[in-house]
Amino acid sequence: MLRTIDDEATIVVGAGLAGLVTAWRLQETGMPVVVLEGSDRIGGRTMTSRDGWVDGQFANYGGELIFPAFHALRAVCEELGVEISPPNVIAEPEPDDLSVVEGMVRAGNFIHQGTLVDRRELIASAARIRAAVEAHPPAPHEIVEQWVRRAGLDGVDRTAFRGVARMLTCQDTWDHDVHYLIGPAMTDIRRISGGTQSLADRLAMDLDVRLGHEVVRIRRGNGAEVETSDGRIFHGARVVVATNPYALSGIGFDPPLEEAKTSTVLSLLPAMGGKVAAQYAEGDAVREALNAIVYTDDEICAAWTCWPDAPSGPAVVIGFLAGVHRHVLADEGEAMRLLDDLVATAVGHPVTRLHGDVHNWWADPRFMSITVNPSEHSRPRIAAVMSGIEHDTHIAGDYTSEQLFGTLEGAVRSGIRAADEILRVPTSFSADDIEERLTTR
Repeated sequence: MLRTIDDEATIVVGAGLAGLVTAWRLQETGMPVVVLEGSDRIGGRTMTSRDGWVDGQFANYGGELIFPAFHALRAVCEELGVEISPPNVIAEPEPDDLSVVEGMVRAGNFIHQGTLVDRRELIASAARIRAAVEAHPPAPHEIVEQWVRRAGLDGVDRTAFRGVARMLTCQDTWDHDVHYLIGPAMTDIRRISGGTQSLADRLAMDLDVRLGHEVVRIRRGNGAEVETSDGRIFHGARVVVATNPYALSGIGFDPPLEEAKTSTVLSLLPAMGGKVAAQYAEGDAVREALNAIVYTDDEICAAWTCWPDAPSGPAVVIGFLAGVHRHVLADEGEAMRLLDDLVATAVGHPVTRLHGDVHNWWADPRFMSITVNPSEHSRPRIAAVMSGIEHDTHIAGDYTSEQLFGTLEGAVRSGIRAADEILRVPTSFSADDIEERLTTR
């Protein structure tokens, strides 16, 4: 079906990374776009905190790690002039490795029962894990904890395998399958220089973004009518819903969303938790100990420095609290104590905290999770259902990207996909359009 040149804007609901990429890509082609964001800031889960941190440092409370396969994200950053940091090695894979874990064990630091594990023991642990994978090949659908018990992992090996799994998924090991851990090794990570929100800020620079506009109702068909919580009405040619999946349940769609979409959203298991961040005066020592990821068998499953390339000064450390330990996020003092103890163990001596903060994504009603991590075999179906177009409504978000759920790359790819769905529709010109264009040249 052909469409005419739009007299009305495309309305994008949500100013997270997926929504901003969609809007930016559409506006680059000359299409009018309005972005409605319910909160008082842009970026969604690309959230960078700058207040209270000395020496111009910052803490990334949301997504920050850029893996080698994140090609779309890196291309967008390059086009916008957003700088990406040099690579930070997180794994040392060997040709005969059978899982992602072996390489990450060789390169990382691990705290087992409150003690930093010796490097020689970690090398030996990587070999034992490889032998266990060879002797007990994991089924792709097998739950991580099921395999850990079937293979009989114990001691440091169990801490290492569980630690890597918890870091990669922000979930307990009984909540996700092993496909995250079996496959090509991830050798390094990068970050957006100056904090992940720098990308969101740059994407939004020339966009019409309306903050504090919480969308409560969307009427679809022959265009879109979008209503906010304070009764304002926006009319558009179409709507792109770029919220997290759980926020869909708080929007009244008319006509209702297809049953397949609703049931799929209800089936998604949230990664429940958040981050604890602190800045320490002993910057050089902290960077030396935590530029490599530190994994643990304790409440904080993993921690690392937020800005590993800082030339001097203090260091900001980020720690993950998720799953059964998420309750600690409600007690900021306890969360800080746990992070202080972790950093002191990694460094080898007590450290001086200058500032700290906690962000609980699970308790945030606009997000209700850090991310979602479906099983490998369910991902294509989920992505196909959720990305389907209905009644002039497109949906974007990392959970609509088949293999990259819960990642910055998934969000970017979904935004590009949603924009391309709109831009690939053939454009037709009415006689009035042609006359107007001819007379204005």
